[in-house]
Amino acid sequence: MGFHVIHFISVTSTQEIARGIMKENVVIVADEQRYSYGRRGRTWYSPPGGLWMSLIIRSNLWEIITLAASVAVVMALEKFGIQSGIKWPNDIIYNEKKLGGIIAEKKGELVILGIGINLKNEIPPEIEDVAINLPQIDRDALLPVLLECLENLLSLSKDELLNEWRKRNITLGRRVCIENGEKVCGVAKDIDEHGGIILEIEGERRHFYTGDLRFMD
Repeated sequence: MGFHVIHFISVTSTQEIARGIMKENVVIVADEQRYSYGRRGRTWYSPPGGLWMSLIIRSNLWEIITLAASVAVVMALEKFGIQSGIKWPNDIIYNEKKLGGIIAEKKGELVILGIGINLKNEIPPEIEDVAINLPQIDRDALLPVLLECLENLLSLSKDELLNEWRKRNITLGRRVCIENGEKVCGVAKDIDEHGGIILEIEGERRHFYTGDLRFMD
C-alpha cells in the first residue's frame, strides 16, 4: 500500500485538512490541532507532543475500520513495551486511563481515519484523572510502526481482524452500561460482524452500535 505523509505545524484539525485533499493513502500529521474533536464532536485537546493524524484510505471494512485502527495502535505500542487495551468502541486505555481515540468519516469510496495518541504532550489538570500520556515515546518513532501495523491489519479478513480485536480488548466479560438516549446495563459478551457490542441483559442478548460505554466493575 505505502503512505505519503504530509506534515503541518498547526491546523484546525487533521480531519478538516484531509477532507480538502481526499487522495488515497495520504496521511496528514500535525504538531498541534487548534480545534480538534473526537467522537460525537467532543473537544480533543491536542497540543504539541502528541501524535495527531488522519489517514485517507480505501477499505471494504468500513463497519469495523475504527476497531482495526484500535488494534493497530495497541499492536504498535506493544513494540515499544507498552501494554494497552481497547475499550469499545474506539478508546485506547493504559493504566485505566484514556491514552488515545479514533474516529472515522466515510467520503464516497474513501475513509478518513483520525487517530490521536497522547505522547509527550501535556495533559490538562482538569482531565488528569481520566487521561494519560506516554512521554517516553516519540511521535516520529511511533508513526511508521503504526502505519505498518495498520497496513498489515487491513490485509486480513473481517473475521481475522475481529479476532485480533478480541485479543486486545478490555471490554468483553465485564459488566458495563451503555448510554445512547437510554441507559442499558449488562455483561459485554462479544462483538458482532458489524463491530457492534453484544450485551447480555437479564438473559437476553442485545446488539449496540453507538453509545458511551462505562465499566461498572
